Amino acid sequence: MQNALGPIDWRRILQALGFVALAIAALVFAAHIPRTITIFVIGAFIASAAHPIVALLERRRIGRPFAIAIVYLVLISIAALCAFLIIPLTFVQAQALVNNLPTYLQGFQEWLLGVQGAIQRHFPSVNLPAQLLNVKQIGSDRLAGMFNAGLSSIASIALNIATAAFITVSSLILSIFFLLNHRRLGEGFAAMFPAKRHDEARMLATEIVQIFGGYIAGQVIVSAITGVVIAILTAIFGFKFALFLGLISAIGYAIPIVGMIAVQIIGLAIAAPQGLGMVITVEVILFVIPRFSDNVLVPKIMGSSVGVSPIGVMFAVFAGGELFGLPGLILGIPAAALVKLLWRYFAVPWLRGGVEIEKPGSVG
Repeated sequence: MQNALGPIDWRRILQALGFVALAIAALVFAAHIPRTITIFVIGAFIASAAHPIVALLERRRIGRPFAIAIVYLVLISIAALCAFLIIPLTFVQAQALVNNLPTYLQGFQEWLLGVQGAIQRHFPSVNLPAQLLNVKQIGSDRLAGMFNAGLSSIASIALNIATAAFITVSSLILSIFFLLNHRRLGEGFAAMFPAKRHDEARMLATEIVQIFGGYIAGQVIVSAITGVVIAILTAIFGFKFALFLGLISAIGYAIPIVGMIAVQIIGLAIAAPQGLGMVITVEVILFVIPRFSDNVLVPKIMGSSVGVSPIGVMFAVFAGGELFGLPGLILGIPAAALVKLLWRYFAVPWLRGGVEIEKPGSVG
């Protein structure tokens, strides 16, 4: 009769239990320092996104500190441009959109009254509630409630803005530290593993940076181009809210699967007052430009995929959104690629009983 479990099996089980306990302890500890974790995570993401560009400048014989300074100077310049030019203009268009809201509600109410007339002609016994048809009053009451709630929470909003500014500045400073000390950090990561696995640990660190850096930097560039092109094209056709639509398109394109669907619904609503022709024009632009970005810009800028199947992409996006909101929607795909990578490096050799894995290829 064979023994159920040998000493090696017991050791592997204890190792697995130890890893699980360590992971649980890390999660519990992280839950008590959310702001610190947020700063480090955002700083790591910024550093990962800037790393490919810094590495490209280094290959052009530019010193790393100078390359980092160039990248961050460009980033700060773009942020300043958005803060002093694009965001105010977008706010003006958004304000005009809010000011025209009563007209939108009046048109919708007239449409509802027409529907009621058609229903009563065909079904005389059916009467819709009067409160349901008074859409304008419902909208006014809702806007008044939102306004009063906004006034009562000004102090909270100001505190949140100050907190966000602190986290942003701290994350930027930390990301510069990560970029300046990337080799030391890589060696420190490798030192956490047994000496015989230092090379694999270095490869793992490199692939993690490639996955997050390539995906985040590429996604930012492609999303920005997509939003700019949509804003320009809709403005050429005379759309009144072109800049606002371009901004939300850039944000929506960064959210896989559901982002551009939401943008198309918003585009339909805000284009409706300019007539059916404008609705068709805006919807065609919102459909064609993202498809161009998917098939032309993404392969050229982001390279190969992160290696996650379409089903895995859908699961990662929806699960990330449900667990972490907007950041989970945006970062669900690279997080799924990271899980796959860690599984390949650690779980597969463990399941094979310590058999060495093959040297992985480059992941885009």
